[in-house]
Amino acid sequence: MVLFFVEPDRRDPLFTAGSAREEDPSLLKIGIVSDIHGNLEALETVLGSLQEYGVERILCLGDLVGYGPDPVACVERIMDTADIVVAGNHDQAVSGLIDMDRFNTQAREAIEWTRTQTTREINDTLAGLPLTVSGDSMTAVHAAPFEPEAWHYLLTEAEARRGFSFLKNPVCFVGHSHIPLIFIEDRDGNITMETAASIHLEKDKRYIINVGSVGQPRDNDARTCMGLWDTTASEFVLERLPYPVWLVQEKMARFELPVSLIERLSFGI
Repeated sequence: MVLFFVEPDRRDPLFTAGSAREEDPSLLKIGIVSDIHGNLEALETVLGSLQEYGVERILCLGDLVGYGPDPVACVERIMDTADIVVAGNHDQAVSGLIDMDRFNTQAREAIEWTRTQTTREINDTLAGLPLTVSGDSMTAVHAAPFEPEAWHYLLTEAEARRGFSFLKNPVCFVGHSHIPLIFIEDRDGNITMETAASIHLEKDKRYIINVGSVGQPRDNDARTCMGLWDTTASEFVLERLPYPVWLVQEKMARFELPVSLIERLSFGI
């Protein structure tokens, strides 16, 4: 048992999610995705890669919809393939749980368009997603482990410190900012920030890991982004993959979605 501070039991979501098989959650390969934002081409690229890697679990950290042209297909694919799914702010906005005043003009326009595409069943699915899922081994949340309904960003060491103060387990996976980052807290409470593509998870440290965005990267890299967590080797790897951006842009243009949202996909901004 390398990764866990406490012995995992069968209440752990990684143990129970998606399968009745009696698997040890410390011996799993886990794919982690976030911020798909209706980008089906990016999502299919990522899911295909996760299948090739042989992952046993998939975590989705929310924002299945918003911005992109295929909200319904993305919700259906995630709900069919992911074992744990938490809500993002765009999911709650589309389903009517939060007000759109929180969003900028382009995001509001995309949310309004998305609402014309989703069915009541899809909206109910989005509205029913939990804000957090937590167990002995990890926490999954879209924005931050503190006040998840407030949609805070974790971009600085000070913000990460507040996040660590709420954690009861060694690893927290987040999305929301669309910028992959790793915050590390050592046994003395010192916090550092890493942008490395891979990291070995040490048993005497805690981690808040932003896995970036599948469908709307914003770290100046247009490739889709996903996380791979090998709990046997205690390693996390951030994987970047090319996908046919132009196909998504053609669809967005056809639906007359905001030009700025279309163009930014080419640059990862």
